[in-house]
Amino acid sequence: MNQASTRKAGISGASLLAFSITGLAFVVGIGYLPYPGAVPLKALPILILVGVAWRELQGRVRLLMAAALVLSACGDILLELNLFAPGLGSFLVAQLCYARHFFSRRGTGGLPYLRLALVLLLPLAVSGQVLPETGDLMVPVAVYMTAITVMGLGAALHHKPSALLFTGALLFIASDCMIGINRFVMPFSTARHAIMLTYYLGQLLILWGVLTSEKH
Repeated sequence: MNQASTRKAGISGASLLAFSITGLAFVVGIGYLPYPGAVPLKALPILILVGVAWRELQGRVRLLMAAALVLSACGDILLELNLFAPGLGSFLVAQLCYARHFFSRRGTGGLPYLRLALVLLLPLAVSGQVLPETGDLMVPVAVYMTAITVMGLGAALHHKPSALLFTGALLFIASDCMIGINRFVMPFSTARHAIMLTYYLGQLLILWGVLTSEKH
């Protein structure tokens, strides 16, 4: 996408380049973990998005989007430090911030049944596999899966249907579902690469979709 279109959507070419470079740097370096600087590098792409949200948005939507992204960056750091429960809690509040904004922009027309079905399908299917394996973490994991599903439903019901926003929400859900499968059910060799790629792209598209809908 050219620079003019990124400006129109509220993301400068420089911000997009910085996000892409730092995100790819972390993903490429996953095979070398742990290494000095890996923890802040993991959060850096999301912190770049915080700056974009704060610069381009106004009022309550700016606060909610910036809070969601800051909490996501905190969750990234906590998970990288193997603090799973606190990291899950940080992401839980981030999902609630996203959901609060999305539902405040809920449409009043007919229900988008296909989008709603897509949002519900993956979390429900994965929860059936993951929750029985979570042991003492069953309740917090179940609460989190509910929260991210609610976030996705909010994206599906947005009054300005945005392919960017909805795709971003689905990618975020897919990323978290892969975390659950990899951690509790069946670890797979490419898990971290797939998780981080879908996560970074999901966060970018969510913000891009919000910027687009708020500016038009």
